[in-house]
Amino acid sequence: MIAVRRVRWRALALLSAAIVLTSCGSWRGIANVPLPGGPGSGGNHLTVYVQMPDTLALNVNSRVRVADVYVGSVRSIDLKNWVPTLTLDVDQNVKLPANATARIGQTSLLGSQHVELAAPPNPSPQPLKSGDTIPLKNSSAYPSTEQVLASVAFILNGGGIPNLEVIQDEVNNILDGRADQIREFLNRLDTFTDQLNQQRDDLTRAIDSTNRLLSIVAARNDTLNQVLTDVPPVIKHFADTRDLFANAVVALGRIGKAANAALAPVSDNLHTNLQLLQRPLKQLGKASPYLVGALDLLLTAPFPINTASKAIRGDYINVSLDVDLTLSALDNGLLSGSGVSGMLRALEQSWGRDPNTMIPDVRFTPNAHDAPGGPYVERGN
Repeated sequence: MIAVRRVRWRALALLSAAIVLTSCGSWRGIANVPLPGGPGSGGNHLTVYVQMPDTLALNVNSRVRVADVYVGSVRSIDLKNWVPTLTLDVDQNVKLPANATARIGQTSLLGSQHVELAAPPNPSPQPLKSGDTIPLKNSSAYPSTEQVLASVAFILNGGGIPNLEVIQDEVNNILDGRADQIREFLNRLDTFTDQLNQQRDDLTRAIDSTNRLLSIVAARNDTLNQVLTDVPPVIKHFADTRDLFANAVVALGRIGKAANAALAPVSDNLHTNLQLLQRPLKQLGKASPYLVGALDLLLTAPFPINTASKAIRGDYINVSLDVDLTLSALDNGLLSGSGVSGMLRALEQSWGRDPNTMIPDVRFTPNAHDAPGGPYVERGN
């Protein structure tokens, strides 16, 4: 009686489990039913996601191994963003770096497949935490039994070996009798590689400059678009009016020919006049700072235009005259250049006049040609 009751309770438990499984989703087989117990099944396990290029024949509940030690299991296999993704439940005591690798291996020749986690040659200082994802670049798979048997069958069936013999014969035909040429080619290739290596900085700089140029062009895309839109009509207009440009060039040629015919007979005189014109133009350039001030006397000489209204009042002119009748002034004005120059100056000094208070003697003043900033007068040749 007790045995019958046990059978009934077991049947009821199996029926309840089937109802729960069918209510949660579609039935995927007994292999996908979570198994109790085992590493990674506790509440403090690590959940790690692994992106795989190909899951092969891996199933849910497949084992996860680290150094051939059973440390967890595959909870689910999903397709996320078109990438197969494994969800692993791993024992919390497993210590792996953040850049750990994952590979799908086979327990034995005809055994089940498992996921192998390992540390890379250059492990990261950060540990692998719950919720981390091992990307595609760190995941792969060992060759499966089917792949090994297919490769062996390919070799045993002569797969490609006759072609290797043909390739070897052709390579021998190419190299036969051309050893010196091949050696010279390799030497030149070595020189070319060395020169290319020496110019790698220039090549990098050229690539960076091209990148900056393309960035500038991309930033001015609207301007280039407008140019490409507006320029073709302008080019078409120039193409339509090319006859006018041609006629203008021909007419300009005729003008040049006529000007040459008119100026050729007087070219010598014109050249001489231009040479003679250089001197007055140079003096005019020197006097240009004082030209504006001289314009004040142009119309109202000898009175400046600013004070002409004060000097001329009706029918009379207010004029003051300062006359220097000292002997030194008379000597400079009347006797300069004569044989008796300096006589009146000496007489004035004999009367007790201080030479420092007298006007300078023109005989000993600096020559205008030797004055600083001079010469002020340019003599003709």
